[in-house]
Amino acid sequence: QLNGKNNCETARMFRIAQHAILPFLLLPCISHAYRRDELPGWQGEESRLGEDNEMYLQQCAPQKNTELWGDVVKWGAENLQDSASHCCEECRLHNQAVGTGTKPCNIWVWCASINGCGEQRRFRECWLKRQDDPADSTVQAKGDNVGWTSGALLTAEEAAAKHAKETLEQEVYVMRRTNKMNPHVFFDIEIDGKPVGRIEFVLYADAAPRAAENFRALCTGEKGVVPAGREGQGTPYHFKSKAFYRIIDQFIDQAGAGTESVFGGTFKDDQGGLQIKHDRPGLLSMANSGPDSNTSHFSILVNAAPHLNGKYTVFGEITSGLDVAFEINKLANKAKDTAPLGKAVIADCGQLFR
Repeated sequence: QLNGKNNCETARMFRIAQHAILPFLLLPCISHAYRRDELPGWQGEESRLGEDNEMYLQQCAPQKNTELWGDVVKWGAENLQDSASHCCEECRLHNQAVGTGTKPCNIWVWCASINGCGEQRRFRECWLKRQDDPADSTVQAKGDNVGWTSGALLTAEEAAAKHAKETLEQEVYVMRRTNKMNPHVFFDIEIDGKPVGRIEFVLYADAAPRAAENFRALCTGEKGVVPAGREGQGTPYHFKSKAFYRIIDQFIDQAGAGTESVFGGTFKDDQGGLQIKHDRPGLLSMANSGPDSNTSHFSILVNAAPHLNGKYTVFGEITSGLDVAFEINKLANKAKDTAPLGKAVIADCGQLFR
């Protein structure tokens, strides 16, 4: 029979053993709670496609603050995924699983903003789409105000070709901004009589010489007044004091001098400008009534507009003051785009340097 001392010692040893064994007893529960293959949205092999993983960057071709266009093959409202890489993996699995006659996914679009994307889309929505050429995918919206992250499923060869193409486009983009032959001009903007800021532009005289020169001269007002018998007779060839008369939400801010072109009448589209894509906010694009009918009217894009590609001449872009263009766009009247909810005016304009 154990004495009191032995009873105490036995009890102490039992408590030590209990604490030592307990973690091993709970280990299956702990392991089960953290199994990745049971986490919401996890899809098998996706673990190898982490956000910083080189394979993810190559095979998923992610683009932040970008919404890619495409035919929808799986709606995102009921397809919530935890990350962009999860969404890409959903696209890959759809691509592998679909049968004959069904279009496989090659474009994925994931809502990365906790505040949602657009007017109705929720955070984490994953939309699966398809384009004919994912390596040269069409952009639907792009810019700091776009909450989507998008990408395309690419083979190693397609990824290499896309990278080479984008590198070349970036080089051209920098060259246009720094080309000393391309003039720089400005607008000082007022909304409802209050100054809101300055927009500065570079004009692509190297790619769209006619449109660039027309816009430059309308900024300086150097051509004087429209003669009698011409469109806008008696009106200065000048943007100063002119209002943005057509504003379309998340699309364009449109204005003009209300005159013919500075060359007299209309002028032809610049073929170089027609080849530049409407792929980002801040681009300047001619506004007209059809091919070769350009006058003094123009649009500032506040979003990518791929449906304008090849139809309207891109002839410049904003270098500073994109936020001011967004402020103008807030005046959009969804009921009638030619009746803005406020008056945005070009209070002053001119040329900065060539």
